[in-house]
Amino acid sequence: MPLTVRRPDLRAHAGEISLPGGAVDPSDASPQAAALREAEEEIGVPAASVQVLGALDEVWIPVSNYRLRPFVGALAGRPALYPRQEEVAEIVELPLSALFGAEALVEELIEGPGWQLRAGAYRWAGHRIWGATARTLSMLATVLATRD
Repeated sequence: MPLTVRRPDLRAHAGEISLPGGAVDPSDASPQAAALREAEEEIGVPAASVQVLGALDEVWIPVSNYRLRPFVGALAGRPALYPRQEEVAEIVELPLSALFGAEALVEELIEGPGWQLRAGAYRWAGHRIWGATARTLSMLATVLATRD
């Protein structure tokens, strides 16, 4: 599963790990179309090559008051991934297996300028994955674990 490391000089969520995505533009036919467009823009996955399997529950991001609608898609083969330099510092490929097991999602103390909180986080390849991204990945893991 491709995740992005946001550039450290961005105005919002700088340096954080996120799933490819962004706001719905007026030209987007739907939130799903926006998600596919954003994945193509941010990491180079052609929208036409993605089979959308479904959507997960909406996730509210308190710090930005943004509502995230995650979509799950699959590809016939492994795509070549290219980070969009204006937004993406790095692409991190997270194996689905990293979402499972007793040690997969752990509670950590997360601190920022003048604040701290305890939240669930995944660790992979030296990165901490937390916030809306961790909540979305946890939801996906729950769906996958309950499939027949």
